Amino acid sequence: MGSFDLSHASSFKGGSETFLRNVFENILKTYLRKNPTAKTIWELVQSVDNEKICYDHFTFQTFKCLPRSAPDYGYKAEGGLDFPTKKLRVLTFSPPDIYVPDDGHGLGNGPLPRLVIAELLVDELSSESKEIIRKYLKPKGGKQAVLSSTLGSLI
Repeated sequence: MGSFDLSHASSFKGGSETFLRNVFENILKTYLRKNPTAKTIWELVQSVDNEKICYDHFTFQTFKCLPRSAPDYGYKAEGGLDFPTKKLRVLTFSPPDIYVPDDGHGLGNGPLPRLVIAELLVDELSSESKEIIRKYLKPKGGKQAVLSSTLGSLI
């Protein structure tokens, strides 16, 4: 994955397209670095499709941190589903409206992906489960810690 030209990048309220593209690129790089099988498959698909991959969505599993941040970067809530027996809520967000060139593709100049966020409802879990999860979720970095992590600052 090389770097890409973002000279066309537009800004929108609360964030910038360039920032989002960098975050998504770093999420993908981190994921592929940690998952060699996924990297092999990604490289095969990329070689066959002449590097013109567009990402429909990125899915995150979380404990109530990303859903609050998505609107800050121009994402709009689309809807959600509740899975009460699994103690899970799934939220979907559509990307901000941006200019995409006719030949736009990938994370460099293609459409931004939708966000699908699966949120574990910690408050509905057993006391033991809540205690374990909260032990690991003590605030260290606040709202931006997740994004910092994807940029390699905390990993």
